[in-house]
Amino acid sequence: MEELLEMELSHPHYDVVVIGGGAAGLICAGTAAKRGLKVLIIEKNSKCARKVMITGKGRCNITNRCTIDEFLENVTKNPRFLYAALSELDPESTVSFFNSLGVETKTERGRRVFPVSDRAEDIVRALVGACKEIGVNICYERVTSLRIENGELLGLNTEKNSYDADAVIICTGGKSYPRTGSDGDGYRFARQAGHTVTELRPSLVPIVAGGNLCQRMQGLSLKNVSLTAKRASKIVYEDFGEMLFTHFGISGPLVISASSYYAHKKCKNDDN
Repeated sequence: MEELLEMELSHPHYDVVVIGGGAAGLICAGTAAKRGLKVLIIEKNSKCARKVMITGKGRCNITNRCTIDEFLENVTKNPRFLYAALSELDPESTVSFFNSLGVETKTERGRRVFPVSDRAEDIVRALVGACKEIGVNICYERVTSLRIENGELLGLNTEKNSYDADAVIICTGGKSYPRTGSDGDGYRFARQAGHTVTELRPSLVPIVAGGNLCQRMQGLSLKNVSLTAKRASKIVYEDFGEMLFTHFGISGPLVISASSYYAHKKCKNDDN
């Protein structure tokens, strides 16, 4: 009877549990498994990498074929924070990584790298397949909380189960696209673990415009156009590419890139 009770109270144990089955979570889990660790991915959606599936208009812009310094020059806030990560996996290494998974790639205008097939699902299939092949377990549940006692991480709880873990890695993304799973859960887990979360601001997003001019032109897509963004009459962004009009304003690669230059300060009275 005591042995039976102990079995009922025990939880599945993993060396590493990764919260989030997006691109970061899948690569993280696969890397850990290659080192001989027992790894579990917990993804709250019914499928992994839902946001990857819609990136680049469903084509998935994998990376940009540039140097680390060029990459960092285009990061608008605290670029040096990314230096260590890029030193481990720079753009060329990223291309080689996907090639090693059987994904053929091509480089287009602006040195943007896409799968030759133009299908984001090929990227997802390659990442999920690589994880499963190396023994990563994937379960589709929603994590509710970390299990921390006396300052020690013991594991985590989901809506259905509890899991013991030596390490938990948060790969939930930010709060940019709730319908794909990026709804801010990761910030809650980080706070629970004692981390400080700074004020959240949007970045790499479409821009809302006043009036009805954009709404009247909804659906109009422009190619090979120049876009200039200003703050207090000073040009903060200038580039050439694609944009489109929507029911609320403007969007497209140019606009989304420009938006990052307005993300770190309130822009109510800024020039547009």
